[in-house]
Amino acid sequence: MLLAAQVVAALGAPTVEVRLATEDGKGKGVFATKDIPEGETVFTEVPLVSLQHIENRGSALVCYRCLRFVGTVEQQIGHKLHCLVEDLKATSTHHQADGDGGAGGSGAAAGAAGPSGAAGAGGDQEGDGESQDGVDVDLDLEEALKAGERLEQVYSHVTPERIEALRSGSEALPLADDFQLPPPVPCRRRCGEVFCGEACEAAAWEQFHCLLCIGPAPAEAAGAAAGAAAGAAAAAEQQGAEAGVQGGGEEVEVLHGVRVDRRSLATFVEHAKETNEIFILAAQVLASTLIRAARALESGESAATTAAAGSLADAGPSTSPPSQQPQQHTPQACQAALQAGWRPYVYGWKRVWWEAVAVPEDVDSEEEFREQLRALAADSLELLTAALHDPRFGADLLTLEVYGSVVGLFELNNLGLSVCSPVEDFFLAVDEQEEGPDKAAVCKLTGPLLDALDAEYATPCEATAFLALQSCINHSCDPNCTAACDSGDRTATLLAQRDIAAGEEITLSYIDVSLPYKRRQAELRDYGFVCKCERCTADLAAARAKKAAGGGKAGGGVGALRAKIGKRR
Repeated sequence: MLLAAQVVAALGAPTVEVRLATEDGKGKGVFATKDIPEGETVFTEVPLVSLQHIENRGSALVCYRCLRFVGTVEQQIGHKLHCLVEDLKATSTHHQADGDGGAGGSGAAAGAAGPSGAAGAGGDQEGDGESQDGVDVDLDLEEALKAGERLEQVYSHVTPERIEALRSGSEALPLADDFQLPPPVPCRRRCGEVFCGEACEAAAWEQFHCLLCIGPAPAEAAGAAAGAAAGAAAAAEQQGAEAGVQGGGEEVEVLHGVRVDRRSLATFVEHAKETNEIFILAAQVLASTLIRAARALESGESAATTAAAGSLADAGPSTSPPSQQPQQHTPQACQAALQAGWRPYVYGWKRVWWEAVAVPEDVDSEEEFREQLRALAADSLELLTAALHDPRFGADLLTLEVYGSVVGLFELNNLGLSVCSPVEDFFLAVDEQEEGPDKAAVCKLTGPLLDALDAEYATPCEATAFLALQSCINHSCDPNCTAACDSGDRTATLLAQRDIAAGEEITLSYIDVSLPYKRRQAELRDYGFVCKCERCTADLAAARAKKAAGGGKAGGGVGALRAKIGKRR
């Protein structure tokens, strides 16, 4: 119970408490400690880790750590258009060139979604395979044609030269100055990630990025980019990084006692992008755990002391450089330090990924499906352990069971974040101008951009995150709270949707509550439970009463089957 109180205290949420066992047997839950009126903020929480969806990167240029939009409105618009055009070009040319079929178009993620290996499901049925390939070719060509038409539409409104002018900042749009954004700050290793300021860059580096950055080490960076890399090398030296060349020319460095192989790390990241981006989030969890454990071990702090000191908060810059080579410590000391490092995630612990996920309805063999997910996780872990080696904690932390459970944590406890785009606000501001010649002049410049973007103009930053306190909140199909990101970054605010009495359980909906009863239950299969909230109980009772009253057989057969709504893995 002490840990539950620490979770609440660390987040500054005095209006709620965590109970490890609820009366209805659902396990832990969050309860109000005082009356909370409708519309009031219950608490705010910053995710322990978060990751912008890879497919969303072309729609939003944001800080890698806090998800705040960076640059200028013009650069955001240029970024959207540039990425849209490149995606359309790739879709058009790829599908036209890939008309002979094959697995290349679907990627490894599709292989994980069903029992199809290298040979494919039912690969021995040649007739079916040819027929399926023919369908795939038709679909590919149709998609290519649509992409080509959309590309023509974009270029009918904006030229490539204007897109580049917006991206480079050489074109200024009217009213854009009303939407000031922080300038992007690149990662000190120039890995491609950007941040909203030096403070966010330093915090990410100290929390996990120093172990997961795929940018070149200081010496290599200096040879590649002179002055800029020299600054990166100086910054890295302040963190106590010692780069060297070991083993067959592979660059290796040691930070916080962890041996980091950057080239192997790049291979891990590429594999995650091709299969399951949640592997990158899992790596963030493990990297931050290693760093916190190393700090606890170096300072001699006990697990309890580290937790009480606020281990739930993002780690800030350390006050002293970390030891580069691990010192000799007792197994007991290493275990205590590892427990301290893991403590922020303890409430999110779940079953391993391949056992926790619901089996899609179109899968024939559940055993084969789960084994395929297990093999995929094992491949990912093998790549990660080739990149990160820690003789103190690795044997206990970097195991398939732990890795699978961390991925499972995001399967069942993740929160989808959505940060509104300043591009949408900009176009709304243009639209809300008073009618007249001034607005006409502005629309002459901005109208073609809006037409080229179409619905893309309003696409927000979309991400997945883990929040310690919100992971303790149970589901209801009639929730009393809702979560939103309304501060311009990843900070999640929990708002009361109606009056909440002291002692009442705080609930959120894990799914779309507008769905009918059967669809809601189908969606919740992914979370491993049957919902028995008041709304579901009433809906089920009403359906049974209708049937008992002589409503006849409920509609069934093939028409009653619903395809599983896709869920990001």
